[in-house]
Formats: sequence, C-alpha cells, structure tokens
Amino acid sequence: MKTIEQRWTDFEARVIAADAPPLQRDEMRIAFYAGFKSMLDVNFELAELDQLSAVFLLEKFHNESRRFGASLAPRRT
Repeated sequence: MKTIEQRWTDFEARVIAADAPPLQRDEMRIAFYAGFKSMLDVNFELAELDQLSAVFLLEKFHNESRRFGASLAPRRT
C-alpha cells in the first residue's frame, strides 16, 4: 500500500504544473495532507456507528464528492 507521501507525489505529478511557484506547491501539499487527515478522522467516526448509519453516511460523502467533481468539469479544457 502506498504511503501518504507516495500518494502526494502521484497527485503532484498529475495536477501541479512543473513551473508552479514553490508557494503554490507548498500550499497544495498542506491541503492534500489536511484532506487525508480529514478522511482518517471520518474513518474513526464511522467505526463508532452502526453499520447502516455508516453506510448511509459514506453514501452521502460519495454523493457530495461526485457533485463537487461534476461542478469542476465545465472548467477543464
């Protein structure tokens, strides 16, 4: 399984322009790690719920993330 750093490196290579300024790279890395930490927090919270509630909440998160992705689609070239 990939480490968080390996996942960051993959993300960085796919998303950040090679000529991006160091500040942009640093801020994106902070945001990436914060997002990963947030998902870990969600996992711990889900573990405290009964199975049906956990599945319902995961479905809500999945739907929210899909809506966010769809909202970005028109901007991509």
